[in-house]
Parts: sequence; C-alpha cells; structure tokens
Amino acid sequence: MNHKLVSYLGFCVRSGKIVYGVDDIEQQRKGVYLLLMDRSMGESSQKTVKKAQEKFSCPLIALPQGALGELLHKPAVKAVAIKEKNLAAAIVEVAGKETDFNVSIGGNDRTYGEERL
Repeated sequence: MNHKLVSYLGFCVRSGKIVYGVDDIEQQRKGVYLLLMDRSMGESSQKTVKKAQEKFSCPLIALPQGALGELLHKPAVKAVAIKEKNLAAAIVEVAGKETDFNVSIGGNDRTYGEERL
C-alpha cells in the first residue's frame, strides 16, 4: 500500500471530511469530490455507490477486497466519500499509479488544480 494514500486518508479523517458507509453517502446532498469502494461490496451497494458517482459527478476508485478497511484501519468499512477537493485530487493522483486500483473518472469534466481528470 502507498504510504501517501494512508496519509491523505488520515488527513480526511482528522479534518472530518470523510463520510463512511453507503447509507450515509446516499444521504449527502452536495460537496462530495471522491468516492472509494471495496470490490467485495454487495451488488446492490455497488449500484448505490455508482449512482452517487453520477449524482456528484466525481471520480470513483474501486479497491481490492479488504484494502479500504486496511487503509482506514477500520476493517468493516466498504465505502467512503471524500468531501475535501484538494485531498480528493491528491488521492486520485496517487491511486492512479496503483496497478490494482480501478479509477473511474465520472462527471462533468471536473478540474482539480491544473490537472484535468
């Protein structure tokens, strides 16, 4: 696992800019810049997260089984939303370099800093 990714997620947790779980993600109205999900989630939960990706026009990163819980030190976590634009951009950049992460860029051509996703 990438240590930068662990650090960025830690910053999100400490700043309160992370939402845990499919139900809480679904209840968000705005301000979600990135979604992360574990590939071991159930099919209906995956559909819900993908609908949220369309709703928020944000990237979605699918991590290998158990990786999200390991990164957050919370094994039961299967989906999170990042609510901080700059941290979301940094996480997407780092995750894009990982070979076993699927990064799906969604939305209306959002830009993070100078890099267009």
